[in-house]
Amino acid sequence: MKIYYIVSGYRRPIDMLDNALMKALVSRYPETRFFLLNRSPIQHLLPEIEQYAPDLVLTLCGPKSHLPVDIVRRIRNMGIETAVWFTDDPYAIDNAFEVAAAYDVVFTIDSGCIPFYERIGCNRVFHLPLGTDPDIFRPFTTHPTYHSDVCFVGTGYQNRITFMEEMLGYLDRELKVQIVGHFWDTLKLSNGCIPNIRKKWVNTPETVRYYNGAKVVLNIHRSHDDAFLDKNKTGVPGYSINNRTFDIAACNAYQLIDYRPDLEQCYTLGEEITCFSSPKECAEQIHALVNDDGSRTLIAKKAYDRTLQSHTFVSRLETMLGILNLTPNK
Repeated sequence: MKIYYIVSGYRRPIDMLDNALMKALVSRYPETRFFLLNRSPIQHLLPEIEQYAPDLVLTLCGPKSHLPVDIVRRIRNMGIETAVWFTDDPYAIDNAFEVAAAYDVVFTIDSGCIPFYERIGCNRVFHLPLGTDPDIFRPFTTHPTYHSDVCFVGTGYQNRITFMEEMLGYLDRELKVQIVGHFWDTLKLSNGCIPNIRKKWVNTPETVRYYNGAKVVLNIHRSHDDAFLDKNKTGVPGYSINNRTFDIAACNAYQLIDYRPDLEQCYTLGEEITCFSSPKECAEQIHALVNDDGSRTLIAKKAYDRTLQSHTFVSRLETMLGILNLTPNK
């Protein structure tokens, strides 16, 4: 089978997803060809595709990156199937208005977005969560500077700030809490636990160190209607878990995650992952487990095993090609 993959050309964090998917493609289909939108003249794209004559042209679409619609249509006119994987749904779903229906097949990382795509004329829409790259997100012993009782790595969106302000008020002051990411400047603390805040973006290798150094890794989703990008004006809901879920689990780290409807499609609650529905419940879970090494280790190991079996980019690629009815022997 011949696949032509168009690299989005968008920087972090989409470049990490591009790289993981490219690695999965090469591992399964070594003849895959790639086109880098940010490095190659776009006028070379169509002649290369026509010469290669692939079975599938595939690309990711992030918050700012997408192929021009006329290019997608001209690829389809060659009789080649086209597929796009939207990787920032529902937060930047407004960008899909102009491009999604041009593709034969649409994959979305959030099941709550499927009705939206169907309404704008997409006939073949499938839910496909992101995965993890276990060569990058993996367990190892990290330097004590990355050790904490509780850590959160991510941008300080307003719903996260509001959550953290309340949750920290319930936590014992002696706990070591680490928060890492942009836009935490407005966090207001009056009592309870005082976290150490590193107000900067950290790269993927350093993120993995924080995951491996924490007893409890928090995973708090963005609100589907946050105003940071203002790219979900129709209010499409968020039902699915983020790829951070799989990355944390691949580090064999114990994870506390806020509940989303699709969580139970990926992990068994209470056995492979633990969730919370309020700041107070989150704090109670932390107090119950931060010093219970045995329980944390058991749950984390089950999530780790499930992730390596079912939630890598290689497994996502196989699911995608199965949906498209493409096999190596085509």
